[in-house]
Amino acid sequence: MPARLHHQIITRQALRSAGISGHRQLIDDYSSFPDDFHRRYREVEPYMFIMDDLEFHYPPHTPVDQFYRYWNYTPERGTYMVDTTSNRNQSFSEAGFAFYLENILGNLKKDAIDEADKFLGCLLHYLEDNAFGIHALEGPDGTDIYVLDRLSGMDFAKYICSIPLDETLWELTVTPEIFTRCPEEFPALLYRRYCDAVAISRQALFDTAANYIYGHSKCSVLENHRTMFLSAVRLAADTIATIEAIANRADPLPSRRKLTDFAPFYYPFGGGGGFQLRRYQENVDAISFGINVEARLLYNIPDSIYSNFKAALVASEAGETKLELINHGKTVRSMNISGNQEISIDISNPGGEFGFIVHATKGVGALTILHPEFYN
Repeated sequence: MPARLHHQIITRQALRSAGISGHRQLIDDYSSFPDDFHRRYREVEPYMFIMDDLEFHYPPHTPVDQFYRYWNYTPERGTYMVDTTSNRNQSFSEAGFAFYLENILGNLKKDAIDEADKFLGCLLHYLEDNAFGIHALEGPDGTDIYVLDRLSGMDFAKYICSIPLDETLWELTVTPEIFTRCPEEFPALLYRRYCDAVAISRQALFDTAANYIYGHSKCSVLENHRTMFLSAVRLAADTIATIEAIANRADPLPSRRKLTDFAPFYYPFGGGGGFQLRRYQENVDAISFGINVEARLLYNIPDSIYSNFKAALVASEAGETKLELINHGKTVRSMNISGNQEISIDISNPGGEFGFIVHATKGVGALTILHPEFYN
């Protein structure tokens, strides 16, 4: 659990990374508003996003079991996946990101810098909490902060929260990246970066746990702490730099955007092509996953921004398989694939619930989506 000092230093270094000076109250006070919500309710409440009675502080998890575990069978439909829940972590986070961007930009437009900083402080706290320390176990694909305590029989959560922030980390900065100038893209693109930061810090936490429990690990405790610290600073700095860029010059029409810039709200597990008991695999230009009885790779894509989506679909050793292309929550194209095939696709007006659903009646295999990009 990042303490007040952690939030102050991470926020300060994120601002420095973005080339922004001043904002003393943001650093010293507003970056800890969510921790003070219950103690300073009347003061903090106007700046807290609340959805389904949850405050914008500790988000819901994404339970992984919904992606592989729940199946049913009827003679009419055969074996099919059962929807057990939604990805509440994504819907909650993106709604909060949109709320904070709107309020920060609105106050900046009125030159109400201090008010903008109060909203920004809440947003940064949420990102920093989830990218630094024990809270990285929660959130996307997450669990509770005590899972390693139960597995090891040791007080790992208490231990990780007691590690002091080494002074060699206090002055570290990063080179921030402006990830969009389009406000409509901001929530979904920030969510992807938040997921990536959480994943980086979660791996560092597990390595730290190995050191604590077994006395040896890949990296030292300080190296893992440095990884988490830089992950949090980078996420905060990218957010600050991007909001500043949007405030100075919004650009509603990016020329292109990779599908891998977004995080899926539903993804596949298992299948052929080496994907048994594995989820999908991704790099900057390709997404691969196993062809199974049913597999879904689905995204929430910002509406009314892109004109087309193009990609090549490459099937490997596929059996009798039906592939559905989903756009705005509906099947816009359906095709049968088998063996080894390559198919080019072009979808107009992509947005909303978007992605791919595979149904295999015979055999297993793998599907690769090459160069998946949105265009204008």
